[in-house]
Amino acid sequence: MATLCKNCGRPLQYDPLSKRVVCRTCGSAFAAENVEAYGKKYEEERSESPAYDPNTGMPIDSRSGAVKEYLECHIYTCNTCGGEIVLNGQEMATTCIYCGGPSIVFNRISKEKRPDFILPFQLSREQVMIILNQRFRGSFIPDEFKRITPEMIRGIYIPYWIVNAYHSESDIIQSREKVGDRNYTYYYARAGSMKLQNYPVEASTLLNDESSARLDPFDYSKLTYFDEDYLLGFYANMSDITFGDLRKTVDDQATYIFQQKANETIKSVSLKRVTDSRSATLIDKDLKLALLPVWFVTIMYQGEPHTILINGSTGKVVCGLPWNEKKFWTSIVMISAGFCIIPSLIATLMAYSMIEQNALLSLSMWMGMIPTMMPFTILSLAFFLCAMINYKKMTKQITRTQDRATFNFVRKRQG
Repeated sequence: MATLCKNCGRPLQYDPLSKRVVCRTCGSAFAAENVEAYGKKYEEERSESPAYDPNTGMPIDSRSGAVKEYLECHIYTCNTCGGEIVLNGQEMATTCIYCGGPSIVFNRISKEKRPDFILPFQLSREQVMIILNQRFRGSFIPDEFKRITPEMIRGIYIPYWIVNAYHSESDIIQSREKVGDRNYTYYYARAGSMKLQNYPVEASTLLNDESSARLDPFDYSKLTYFDEDYLLGFYANMSDITFGDLRKTVDDQATYIFQQKANETIKSVSLKRVTDSRSATLIDKDLKLALLPVWFVTIMYQGEPHTILINGSTGKVVCGLPWNEKKFWTSIVMISAGFCIIPSLIATLMAYSMIEQNALLSLSMWMGMIPTMMPFTILSLAFFLCAMINYKKMTKQITRTQDRATFNFVRKRQG
């Protein structure tokens, strides 16, 4: 339900710039922790009542799986316009799709899935627009990405588990080195333990893991105890991963970090690989759930969705933009050719200017300049190779930006 201004009765929203809950109608501003949502107490009391089977009308045992079956979707009435809002079982907050008023689902916040911490948005929509306008410059970028409006930007809180874990591991690492005409294989043993302190694990299966990982790091110095009023005007999702999923993610990340550090202790410059590994990860049961801010922008280009993610606390942008490939490759070929043709043309003109004086000297001069032109030819090939590498890298980023799972995640919140 909406949290209303006590002065004029209009919906309140959290403002990242002032760090306060504000009323856009009368201009009132309140500290988030001092705002009491209208009807919140009633919602909390009502949530204590038992759930009922819609077919039989009989109460459902809260310990049974049937409760989850019938509570995966919830219908709420907007206090502002009376419209009905349907949410899935993982969402906590939404904006009314009819009138745009903020709506808070208190029974998802007040019960067992209430987050422990929240990192409020530090950047406003206007600041995000400035960041994107500065980022999306250049003649190769389509105009659709240069015409972003505030209405296209959605602020969504993403759930993260804050984990403390203890990891022990022993590895056998192999490296190969060539000395003279002989190849040598070396084996190194590394063992140790480490602790992951306040390690964040993204907890929504609806969001692409690779995209969310690239959003790090967040500014955890602004992390505060959870208050539902920070959600006003924004969307939020709750954790929908199992403990098994969490354990696997933590174990994989701990192993990756340990092996990276282990490789750094080996002075060999050759390629190193782990041939045998034994590890164990113990996760502290005192898990904390936190909501972290992310801005989403979805742009349709040539029939494909491109979703841009912006870290809501640092402004880091995660995306891969399409570009005019014909224009791009034309420019690359012209520049590469320029490195080869221009020096050759200069040498030819210089030799031609001397041909009337001494043809043999002119030819000798032209031949003598070939070694001078070789670096330009090599530079041309190197430039073209770099363009190919960057092209493959950008193509991978564009594929990530076009990810359908991320697009569907945001589309459900396009009010």
